[in-house]
Amino acid sequence: MVSFDQDFDTEEFLNFAIGAFSLVLLALSLSAYRRTHLNRMLLVSAAFGLFAVEVVVTQLDFFVFPLSENAEGAITALLDFVILLLFFFAVVRGDRGKISEQ
Repeated sequence: MVSFDQDFDTEEFLNFAIGAFSLVLLALSLSAYRRTHLNRMLLVSAAFGLFAVEVVVTQLDFFVFPLSENAEGAITALLDFVILLLFFFAVVRGDRGKISEQ
C-alpha cells in the first residue's frame, strides 16, 4: 500500500533542497561578481535569488498562510518569466565589466 504522506515528505524535502541549492548558487554567483566585476553576474545572481523566492512562495501555504491556486500560479509564472529574462539578458549581454587580476 502506498502512503501519500511519504510522497508529501519527499516533495517537501526536494523543495527544501532546491531552495538551499539556489541560495548556494546565489552566493557563488555573487562571489564571482566580486572577483570579476562582470555585470552579467549580477543578472545571474538576481535570477538565482528570485528562484529561491519562488520556492518560498510555493511553500507559503504550508508555513505561513494559504494562497489560492490561481494566485500562487500567477506569482510563480511571473517569477519564472522574470528568471528566464534575467538569464537571457545575462547570456546576450556583452562583457562591459573588467576582469580584475588578483
